[in-house]
Amino acid sequence: MPHAEIVYPCLGMLLSLLGWPLAARRIAPNRVYGLRVPATFADTRVWYDANALAGRDMVILGAVVFVVAVALPRTMHVNETAYTVACAGILGVGSLLLAVRGWRAANRLLHERRKTDPSRR
Repeated sequence: MPHAEIVYPCLGMLLSLLGWPLAARRIAPNRVYGLRVPATFADTRVWYDANALAGRDMVILGAVVFVVAVALPRTMHVNETAYTVACAGILGVGSLLLAVRGWRAANRLLHERRKTDPSRR
């Protein structure tokens, strides 16, 4: 079984790497990768705007997970269970907040888009 002090920094880096193309608006609408909610599929501009926000959030969350995962055992000298709970907690709560924020932003962006361009209804 991989050691937690290797897994969590790697997960943080992976999350940031996966978020970067979204933040850079390099991922076209698809059904596999990105913020895939009804609002993002309804309008291409909403897809790019909402995924850019979600991508930035992913990069930030990944960086936070990485820093905590690397710094925690060196500064607090916690046991592996406490370390795992802390890192998993940050990753879990952060992912939930990221998903809710992305979904709400996509809905808001679609609503604004439909207000300014009635032909988009």
